[in-house]
Amino acid sequence: MILDFKNAFKGIVSVIGASEIDKETEKKTIEIGRLLAQNKFIVVCGGLSGVMEAVCKGAKKENGLTIGIIPHTEKSGANKFVDIVIPCPFSQARNIVVVLSGDACLAISGKAGTLSEICFAWIYQKPIVALSSVSGWSSKIANQKLDNRRTDKIHSVKTPIEAIEKIKELLNIPQF
Repeated sequence: MILDFKNAFKGIVSVIGASEIDKETEKKTIEIGRLLAQNKFIVVCGGLSGVMEAVCKGAKKENGLTIGIIPHTEKSGANKFVDIVIPCPFSQARNIVVVLSGDACLAISGKAGTLSEICFAWIYQKPIVALSSVSGWSSKIANQKLDNRRTDKIHSVKTPIEAIEKIKELLNIPQF
């Protein structure tokens, strides 16, 4: 079997966010996962619950590919919607691996762990999109610059469709 990832997918999106979310955030995140898969993006995330599970669930509705980088040694710790499980048992150190695995970073809600991932994405020059229509760090930090090492900002979007359009724009992928 030959896997031609370069031609089968447009890129990888690191989706970061809270491990506990409300129903509204879950609904939006499932839709984002569905749209990412529909637009031929691979989803990479922390592989556990909340935003991570919802985005993977949405991606799987469209037969998308999902990768979970989990903070455990046992692969069974990942949510049931993760296709490829990568154990990274270094607690929050896995956050840098999640961010560096993607071509762009999409923040949805989030607490301190998500904030650390946003900071890593900023430091490592990853385009960052933040869903501002949900609570948590994604809404607090949308449209902000973290410091002067970059000329851009964290891009604010309100809807799942806007999130996909902004990611495609930032990655120079033609809009159809």
